[in-house]
Amino acid sequence: MSETELNNRRGFLKTSALSMLSLIGISQTKLMAQGVDFSNFKTLTDDDLFSQIRSELVIPANRVYLNTGTLGPTPKFIIDKVTELTNRLEANPAGENFGPMGQEMEVTRSKAAKFINADLEEIILTRNTTEGISIVCSAIDWKAGDEILTTNHEHGGAETGLDFLNATKGAVIKKIQMPYPVQNKKQILDLVKAHITEKTKLLLLSHVETVTGLRMPIKEISDIARSKAIMFIVDGAQAPGMININVQDLGCDVYAFSGHKWVMGPKETGIVFIRKSIQEKINNVFLTGGYSSYSRSSGTRNAPNIIGFGDIMDWHEKIGKDRIEKRCLDLARYCQDNLKNIKGLKVITTDVPGLSTAIVSVSLDNVSNREVYNRMREKDIIVKTLPQYNALRFSNHMFTTNKDVDRMVSVLKKILV
Repeated sequence: MSETELNNRRGFLKTSALSMLSLIGISQTKLMAQGVDFSNFKTLTDDDLFSQIRSELVIPANRVYLNTGTLGPTPKFIIDKVTELTNRLEANPAGENFGPMGQEMEVTRSKAAKFINADLEEIILTRNTTEGISIVCSAIDWKAGDEILTTNHEHGGAETGLDFLNATKGAVIKKIQMPYPVQNKKQILDLVKAHITEKTKLLLLSHVETVTGLRMPIKEISDIARSKAIMFIVDGAQAPGMININVQDLGCDVYAFSGHKWVMGPKETGIVFIRKSIQEKINNVFLTGGYSSYSRSSGTRNAPNIIGFGDIMDWHEKIGKDRIEKRCLDLARYCQDNLKNIKGLKVITTDVPGLSTAIVSVSLDNVSNREVYNRMREKDIIVKTLPQYNALRFSNHMFTTNKDVDRMVSVLKKILV
């Protein structure tokens, strides 16, 4: 395909996306009627609303699923939509992918920008958080000895990009040893300030820690990084879908997240936000074709999954991101309160308002977390093991209930006796 043809195609997709946006109100009317009755959802109690949401999942009714932090369950109407789109695509692969469905992918990019309050030209569609962070890390100019500051509570996927810089560019990785549980915001900010040196070039932190569920004070840390001309990348894998995100307010340079965790979207979806002011510093082959959903450098994309990702973001917007966040925090508070007094474990998640999230983690004193995990799974209770502290992690998303926690706690007590 010639360069002219590629440019024409990209231009067509970009301009057509605008016309597709004008149709969103019509197309989403039917979509929003699936799974949850949005005609009167504002009058529903939280219990009634989120009970309807639970019924839209394919998770068996008797299963307690407390592992959204690993992968979230996708609602049936999204699964059906992706299946329908796949059939449509395969009936006319090239015509659909580079025509109507290509336009719809670009609409998803617009929805992602709205979802986190970013500009469209700051959004790149990715397959997951790891890919988004790696795209940025592999594109930065480095000098041997430049330092990267991060923590010992980061996810291995995010660390992949840092390890690449260490192995290929001579970057030095320094890790803050995080306390658990954290006592207050000042404790975090003091740790960050104390570990920054004149050689610190990059700061990478999770918005919500995968280990303890701590919500980092990203806005205040952004101010620190900016004052010292340090690029700040945020691993947002555990935040969007649980927390209402506004990247303009957060102030970070890069924010990456997956669509298949708390957003509950199709697997292998995500975005990376790259602030306009630093884009000239990011030089990666994946970006040579531009930021559009399809380009010469991105190659063919998974259109059905990407479009489904856009639909699930619409769903969150309709329910209300603030309402979801409050629900998640209420559930987590109940979970933490019921775990605090159990003998044989320690809650390692903070309960400080503003720093706590929907994740609650506990370390076990005398029993292997793998043994507890296996015995819980036998009872159809799905949790996450954290090898770092012989710990377990419980993800309290909007579709879970206090009764789910009661059942989990009851089983846990019997195992620890």
